[in-house]
Amino acid sequence: MSDRMNALYWLGWYLCRFLAFRFCKLKVEGAERMPKEGGVIIASTHTATLDPVILGCAFPRPLTFMAKEELFRFPPFAALIRTLGAFPVKRGEPDRRALRKAVSLLRQGRCLVIFPEGTRNPNWQLRQPELGVALLAAWAKVPVLPVAIFGSELLMPKGKFFPRPAPLKVKVGELLWFEGDGRRESLEAFAWQVMEAISDLSGRPLPQREKLIAAGRSK
Repeated sequence: MSDRMNALYWLGWYLCRFLAFRFCKLKVEGAERMPKEGGVIIASTHTATLDPVILGCAFPRPLTFMAKEELFRFPPFAALIRTLGAFPVKRGEPDRRALRKAVSLLRQGRCLVIFPEGTRNPNWQLRQPELGVALLAAWAKVPVLPVAIFGSELLMPKGKFFPRPAPLKVKVGELLWFEGDGRRESLEAFAWQVMEAISDLSGRPLPQREKLIAAGRSK
């Protein structure tokens, strides 16, 4: 991260963190589980637009984000979120360029935020995981830190364009390491392991894996 990017990130971090703790009474449980150095993947629930900002406020290390490609179509906004550590990813298809970028950042010792469900999920039941978290953990050989966010859907409800004070909480789980052989079965097993940890933290149920597997085979 360049000096300019670093300065902008920390300026935004201090401002947002002050607002989050002052007006939203942000509570962070388990923040000490974040490694002090080295690459790490933060795998989090995602119910609202401001979840990346809340995660940034919760941790003392600068975070990097994969953001949907559509957000980079407006040049001034694209320049801003790039400066704050985001990079684009194509949704709905494997994006090898974004994956290579993510692996490179992790190997450089950066913290990368991934939303394992692939998109925002305002429903109570969690969705089945995408394989991205498992792939990156396997390729970069870094741990995954499961996280659950509470209250962000109240901070800026759907259809609203400005946040309003709402109680916020972030719960951090134990580090998980990929120990499989890299085949699809082991990647899927680890992706579900991460989602199970997120389910335990959030209290939100997972879909039945067996039914999803059977439905996929029947197609």
